[in-house]
Amino acid sequence: MKALAIDSASGCMTVSAKNDDITTSLSLDIGPKQSQELLPAIDFVLKKVDLKPEELDYMVLCKGPGTFTGLRLAFAALKSIELAFNKPVYGVSTLECYASPFENFEGLVISTVDAKKDQFFAGIYENKKTILEPEDTTIEKVISVIDKTKKILCVGPDAKLFAEELKQNSPSLDVIYFDAQINTCINLFNIAEKMIEEKKEPLKDFEGPEYLRKSEAEIALENK
Repeated sequence: MKALAIDSASGCMTVSAKNDDITTSLSLDIGPKQSQELLPAIDFVLKKVDLKPEELDYMVLCKGPGTFTGLRLAFAALKSIELAFNKPVYGVSTLECYASPFENFEGLVISTVDAKKDQFFAGIYENKKTILEPEDTTIEKVISVIDKTKKILCVGPDAKLFAEELKQNSPSLDVIYFDAQINTCINLFNIAEKMIEEKKEPLKDFEGPEYLRKSEAEIALENK
């Protein structure tokens, strides 16, 4: 299939395009500069696989949780292509995306992103089932809901930090982590094509990012 994928949920943005068996990806660890580089990155990967936007079969993105700006940028870019060329956009949970390569791990997979302020975005998975839906949570909450007799694999960009805090709070836990840089867009392609095969609906016009937390601006406005 011909597709375009974006993971801009963290400071390291990855954009990939695939033209059947040919895939090109570009990862940029640029933090807030994503707004300057996203559109050139899309243009770059599409040209590398000899594709035009109107030739795409589908598009897919990490729909959250993640950085407010990064998520909004990806939605805006792909929704624009959807509007111009009537191409479907599929949304995948960021945490599901990070956990998906480890679905056969014998134990619990905790997919996590540092949400700052002593909080984490986390989801817990086991044997292709969701144990804890993605939420804005604490180490203490996670420890309270897991089976402490099982081996734990922490994944995602902040897996090391999360694993260290788990061990600090509960030293008896059997915890390992995987935080190496991987091409998350490959995960997005795989999940999206499974969704298409299962005839699941793409994102609707009114659907946007799943932040799991209000922005600082929203909180400030409510407190006025």
